[in-house]
Amino acid sequence: MTNSKIQHKNFRLKDLKYSVDDKISEEIFDLQKRFNQKFTKDEQKKLAFSQKVDYVYNTVALEGNTYTYAETETLLSGVTVGGHTVNEEDEILNQKDAWEFTLNLVLETKIKLSSKFIKDIHFKVGKDTVVKPGQYRDGRVKIGGTNYVPPKTLAEIDNLIELFVSDYNDLNEQRYIKAIIIHFVIALIQPFFDGNKRTARLLMNYELLKNNYPLFSISIKQRKEYIDAMIKAYETLDINDLIKLLSKLMLNNLKNIC
Repeated sequence: MTNSKIQHKNFRLKDLKYSVDDKISEEIFDLQKRFNQKFTKDEQKKLAFSQKVDYVYNTVALEGNTYTYAETETLLSGVTVGGHTVNEEDEILNQKDAWEFTLNLVLETKIKLSSKFIKDIHFKVGKDTVVKPGQYRDGRVKIGGTNYVPPKTLAEIDNLIELFVSDYNDLNEQRYIKAIIIHFVIALIQPFFDGNKRTARLLMNYELLKNNYPLFSISIKQRKEYIDAMIKAYETLDINDLIKLLSKLMLNNLKNIC
């Protein structure tokens, strides 16, 4: 990696580099149809709620939270766990609230992606734990391990988000690919001071859940592979490694359920 800075000031969805594996895509589509036939909408809701601990644990663990799975389960049951900071506890409880908020939105109404929706989810994710929850940042941020530089100003962020929302709502692509794309682009733009990837993963699941896919989480076991794929994508806009990783995880998730 060179010392030169990498920026994507005029980014649009058409700039992403990726291809879709037709065999994997067909297998995911077939399993999704089977999932939708096997479970009623009410059963899909119950299944998603049953995965709360797994989703919350993996989501915060990917960002460095030190709670174990058992401690996360204990905290989510209403019992305080010692030996951790208040901030880590709040991260977990916020993620639970944000997850419930997102899931309930899926069940109540299938709204389109919007700047307000992105901010609403981030507010739930970052309440009391990040700077300016629910508000786009007005300062600079860095992403560790890469020379990619996210947009620097509030005006740049506003513009990129609005362009993205417009492009995304008109994007004619497989639903699971759209879900991966929304995840990556929110992480790429980094519209908030912190909590961007946690927000991005919830938005990914919103897209999946509203189209009758099961809830999906990236395991802490895949952390290195996930980070490597994200860094490559930040620098090159080539998201093939990310699609390959997440498609494989989605496929395994569907196989386990169906």
